[in-house]
Amino acid sequence: MMLRFFTTTLGQIVSIIAVSSAATFLLFILLLSIFDPTPPPPPPWPWPAAYRIAMLVETMRSAPDEARAAIVAGARRIDFSIALTQTPRACNGLGQDAQKLQSALQSKFGDMLPTFTIRSCGSDDHATDIQALLPLEGRTLEVLTGDTKADRFFRLTLPLMSTLSFLCVAIAAMSAWAVWRVTGPLRRLAHKADAFGRDIVMESIDEEGPIEIRRVARAFNLMQERITRSLRERTRVLAAVSHDLRTPLTRMRLQLQAGQAENVRAKLLRDIDLMHSMVASAVSFLSGAFLEEEKEWLDLGALLSTLCDEFEETGANIQYEGHEGIPFFCRPNAIHRAVTNLIDNGLHFGSRVVVSASIEQDRVVVDVADDGPGVPTHRIEDVLQPFVRLDPSRSSRSGSVGLGLSIVKEIVEAHQGQIELRQREPNGLIARIIFPSSAFARPTMDAHFAR
Repeated sequence: MMLRFFTTTLGQIVSIIAVSSAATFLLFILLLSIFDPTPPPPPPWPWPAAYRIAMLVETMRSAPDEARAAIVAGARRIDFSIALTQTPRACNGLGQDAQKLQSALQSKFGDMLPTFTIRSCGSDDHATDIQALLPLEGRTLEVLTGDTKADRFFRLTLPLMSTLSFLCVAIAAMSAWAVWRVTGPLRRLAHKADAFGRDIVMESIDEEGPIEIRRVARAFNLMQERITRSLRERTRVLAAVSHDLRTPLTRMRLQLQAGQAENVRAKLLRDIDLMHSMVASAVSFLSGAFLEEEKEWLDLGALLSTLCDEFEETGANIQYEGHEGIPFFCRPNAIHRAVTNLIDNGLHFGSRVVVSASIEQDRVVVDVADDGPGVPTHRIEDVLQPFVRLDPSRSSRSGSVGLGLSIVKEIVEAHQGQIELRQREPNGLIARIIFPSSAFARPTMDAHFAR
């Protein structure tokens, strides 16, 4: 369980924080022991011990007998053991430290102290290796002391160590809490991603946490939305195509069952072309094949003029109003298809179509206007959606599955443009395509098309 925890982001960051806190703690202790900002050290050996012994003897002499035991207990330290006894057990050594203490007592306090004896006990504990025996009113005051060499860590007291430990633990705890707050959105994102594999229809994940995590959550939401929309559109296109294919298939079956195949060849071919058109339109919409085409520069005005001429040759009442020489960076086949769809719609619902192109306020504007019945204002947004037809019951337009304007919208938006539908006075519909200035040619391209 612990090993699994340390494989998570939270566990690894907590480990880094714990190790860095411990290293900081040890480094702080090391620096404190080397560069201690406390006052200067006490006088060298043996003067601290000599002063303590002299003051202790003076205090014991002036104190009543019943208070001496308390004085002895209060004066004890790790390096200063005191006992008031009748029969002391004297040591017999006389080391260099013992001689130094004896000389210090004689030179400074010789007239204040009674006859005393200083000896070395040869103990392994240097803090109580020297014995001082001083007579005191029928008893002997025994003092065990020693030269405590500078202990580097003698100033690291319990309060200081506790403070440092609490500081490190608090930093680690607060850091772990902060990391948990940061990784929380990641955990929820992982849970959502796992659940998304089982249930496509889900609520969007909250975009919270640091900006990088919010970006990941936003990207996940967009991905989920695109996948959901794609699946829904695929379902709708399958339903629409399967529904619309029934009519030509039924007609073909009846014609063949009637045994008049030799007389209905043209009708069969027309129905096959109709089915092919519906399937091709649906597949093209779902695959977005136009996105694979490479962009190139072309003269948009010339393209629209040529397209109108081709429709006019088939007997259509169509006119291009606009000038040529509009450099445009686009996918030519995709733009050709988008404008063709708009012209087809206009010619189907109206008797005359006018195509125009112009540059207005640093943008390219293409209008395809017809004189048909138009579209009700409240249904304008609907007809841009896939598989939407204003009167699906009539199915008056052969081969239509309601994708013409949807394909136009996809192509225009792929060129960073937008399409607008508006009513035309006194009757008809205007399909307006607006491309941003980024699609324009630079001056060098203007010179290219001027040649």
